[in-house]
Amino acid sequence: MDSKKKSKWRKFAIIVGLIMIVAIVWIYFEYKSFFRVPDSRLALDQYYPEMPPDDKHHYIVLPIDHNDPKKGKYKGFYILSPKFTKGKETVFFLTDGQMQLVDTQPDFAFFENILGDISYVLIGVRGHSPTYFPEVYNKDGTLNYKNAMNLYGSDQHVEDIEFIRLDLQEKGYLPSDGKIMLFGVSGAGVLAQQYLAKYGKNVKRAILGVTGSPDIAKAKNWLYSPDFVDFNKEGAKILQCILEKRNMNIGSLSYILYQVARTHPNAREAQLDILRSLEANGSLLKFLLKPQYNLSMAKFLMSTPSAASLKVRCYELTGYDLKNYKKANAQKLNLLYEFSAEYLSDFIEKDIAGEIHHKEFRLDRSHFQGEVLVMSGTEDVVFSVEIGRAIANAYPNAKFALFKDGHRFLGNQNYYLSLRRAFFLGGFHSPDFQILYNDSCQINNQ
Repeated sequence: MDSKKKSKWRKFAIIVGLIMIVAIVWIYFEYKSFFRVPDSRLALDQYYPEMPPDDKHHYIVLPIDHNDPKKGKYKGFYILSPKFTKGKETVFFLTDGQMQLVDTQPDFAFFENILGDISYVLIGVRGHSPTYFPEVYNKDGTLNYKNAMNLYGSDQHVEDIEFIRLDLQEKGYLPSDGKIMLFGVSGAGVLAQQYLAKYGKNVKRAILGVTGSPDIAKAKNWLYSPDFVDFNKEGAKILQCILEKRNMNIGSLSYILYQVARTHPNAREAQLDILRSLEANGSLLKFLLKPQYNLSMAKFLMSTPSAASLKVRCYELTGYDLKNYKKANAQKLNLLYEFSAEYLSDFIEKDIAGEIHHKEFRLDRSHFQGEVLVMSGTEDVVFSVEIGRAIANAYPNAKFALFKDGHRFLGNQNYYLSLRRAFFLGGFHSPDFQILYNDSCQINNQ
């Protein structure tokens, strides 16, 4: 090789080396940033640069601990929908600790697909970006589980919601009676039930979508989320055969079966496709290569400081069952608990040691006289149809709507939007709602 070629290769090697060094340094600092424990929050006299206050973006000073005002205050925020009309019927679109959907620049297209042009309110959730609490961490950077369960807990969130309702009422944004409407799905549907139990007098009507109830489930000796065999009997049989022949990572497989079903309108068939492939000596590689189906990736993300509020809410909802869950054969396998027991193992250990306690839900639904529409899906892998019916039966003025769809309600979205809109704007007795409720898409009456 002549000197010119050697010089070119040397320069190329130097450039590649420099790029690798820069990449390694960048990855290192990104990793450190990812795991950086929050040590400050927005000052009470400041606002986020990307979200200056205006008629749609509101800041509110809230207690850090509603049970102990001496602990100080923090600056929260809420955002009004683009087509919000002052003084008109208003929906609080609730998200809980599991749903990191509301930041300073939310994706309004997502919310508009669900509620359309109805006036709605989005609330920044304590423990979600950018509203982190340094108080939930010890001086050495480890999580203070007791403080996290308290300050990031849903009881605090319920009080935040009421403070925001009062703020909107004082500013003249709500109807003259100060009443709101609620929309909550999945874990946020439980949050809506929690708010109704304490502040139901301030609510006109509510939609509880594809949701569950820890207290009703416990009273009926049900699980918060059903066992695999109760959701997919055929799948459980195939899985039993697979486990007798192959050595599988049950946690990883459960996570894949759960996440695929959670995002598929034909959840059972989607699970059966995976299991039949495994039965024929197929591989899970194509799922493991996708972050949304990879349990190891989920556990890594759940180990970051920013995931603390998510873990708190997950443990609130499933802690009672997780403490009593024992890994078993395919006939007693619970997909949600199988993998949750892995990334919530620290919470389980703290609970068993008596350092924290799983949340006890005791919700009185009998006194809420407003209208409640409970929507469930026959293909919902997270919550059973039975728990949806039980929730509806617990409210004096409720209707149960059932659809052949999965947890995400990805089927007839235009119909769902029309049904939600008709309910919020007119209630059960409006002609529009009655027509849509009696449509063939809604199969509870069939």
